[in-house]
Amino acid sequence: MKFIIDMDGVLYRDSKMLPYADKFISFLQDREIEFIFATNNSTKTREMFVDKLSKMGIRVKKERIITSSWATAQYLKKLGKREKAIIVGEIGLKEEIRRIGWEILSTKDWKKATHVIVGMDRTLTYEKLKAGCLAIYNGAKFIASNDDRNFPSAEGIIPGAGSMVAALEAATGKKAFVIGKPNDPYVEILREMLGKGEYWVVGDRTDTDMLMAEKLKAKKVLVLTGIAKEPSGKEDLVFHDLGEFLNYLRGAL
Repeated sequence: MKFIIDMDGVLYRDSKMLPYADKFISFLQDREIEFIFATNNSTKTREMFVDKLSKMGIRVKKERIITSSWATAQYLKKLGKREKAIIVGEIGLKEEIRRIGWEILSTKDWKKATHVIVGMDRTLTYEKLKAGCLAIYNGAKFIASNDDRNFPSAEGIIPGAGSMVAALEAATGKKAFVIGKPNDPYVEILREMLGKGEYWVVGDRTDTDMLMAEKLKAKKVLVLTGIAKEPSGKEDLVFHDLGEFLNYLRGAL
């Protein structure tokens, strides 16, 4: 039994921990049940997520976290070249791409771009979209860390990376190559990290988490604390929150 656990909408919303999240993770750790946090959130590095979780009483090493920004960097690293990118995104995406030796270009240098890489960007400007559009028309490859249309926040549901990706797709007529859940590059990284075993995917989205579970032939566990407010009917287990799931596991294990 190996758990693949989403974070936004499952463990927390913004910086507020959701009910029973710390107790749920402590239960897994006490039982020595293997788990990994797998998020499409590209705004932070893995180290930043370690710090965020630690403040909620959840302690985990960065090697137990996959973000769409880190997954994107790992995919691009395998290409074996050090390229130049326009990035529409935040520090998490920029830092992970910088770490693999790629040059991050300013918007005015769009002509030099070999790639345009897009993630969630809460400081999105027309200038960034314009540079990305011009670079793609100039031949740059169009990569998306993820294409989640929306995102669960403390205020409610807000635009996600997919909204930024959609803007550039509309402007260029080009489809982005998407790395994040539920797409194959992300799935392959999970398989490499976890190895063989019985997978349980715990998430709040039917369009990413549960679809990824199908690709992994994993047990689908939907919690209704994030995006999905009702099940699709294809899940194996559905819980209102992690407290209900914890009670289920206590009785089952």
